[in-house]
Amino acid sequence: MIDIIIPTYNGLENVICVLNSVRNQTVGELRVILVDNGSADGTVEYVKDKHSDVILIENVTNLGFSKAVNLGINYSLNNDCPDIILLLNNDIELEPDFVEKGIKTFETVSDADTVAVKMMNYFNREIIDDTGDFVRRNGGTPMARGHGEKDYGRYDKSEFVFGACAGAAFYKSVLFREVGLFDEDFFAYLEDVDLSFRLQLHGHKCYYNPGIVCYHKRRETTNKFTGWETYYTERNLVSLRLKNYPLSLYFKYSPLFFLSRVKRYYNFLFHYPKGTFGYALKGYFSGLKQILKTIGKRKSIQSKRKVSNEYLENIF
Repeated sequence: MIDIIIPTYNGLENVICVLNSVRNQTVGELRVILVDNGSADGTVEYVKDKHSDVILIENVTNLGFSKAVNLGINYSLNNDCPDIILLLNNDIELEPDFVEKGIKTFETVSDADTVAVKMMNYFNREIIDDTGDFVRRNGGTPMARGHGEKDYGRYDKSEFVFGACAGAAFYKSVLFREVGLFDEDFFAYLEDVDLSFRLQLHGHKCYYNPGIVCYHKRRETTNKFTGWETYYTERNLVSLRLKNYPLSLYFKYSPLFFLSRVKRYYNFLFHYPKGTFGYALKGYFSGLKQILKTIGKRKSIQSKRKVSNEYLENIF
């Protein structure tokens, strides 16, 4: 059994597309849980009318990506818990064999605990959107592997990667009971990298299968909110690093963290739209305000670590 969880906010056109592509899958027995964050564009009414089989969780306000997804995951775990949970953004279109190939990957790759897929740009399908996430060694910046590159076959090799983009990713459901859910303090951005980091610390691996293909309209929701991405990315980077890096690696890479931030802020000031620098500073100081809370989370995460520093450095 597999559950598909889709968070959405004012994205009716996207919801129509993603639900239709789910209906066209080559496998059945797909339970869909759509978590609506207070949409006012007719999304809820459409789902009730056209997709009455979809389980609809209605929030009054926009609770953010992390909390919305967690509501869906908790529903799934507490109601006929499936073997696999597939997370999808609302702005995704799936190839018809997407789910079938995801299930088969778990069946054939024994070490796969999560599965990353080949996400292509929805509007230009020769351009890669994401082929798994990673964290740069020289600065600790999270990156979408292959993002913006033309697809010349460079990412056609099946392999283990750091983590999967939660915009379209398969997870063994048992992982959420063992490692926990998405960090709701992140609200949006980098919550999937944070989860991938925790999974790696617990010894759980992510396998990338380029044969599993979908198409992504990146930033379709968050572009509606000026400064969101910059603010939350800078805020969440503080927690991401402090929570997950083993202490020796944190101090080892701290100078690179600093230099990377200086470089970003220079670009925000001189090469980005007016106001971007201000959003970045606000996000950074907001992250600093959460340090005591973050340290508390860190103690729990690091006490359960099962892998060596050498292993972590090899997957960055």
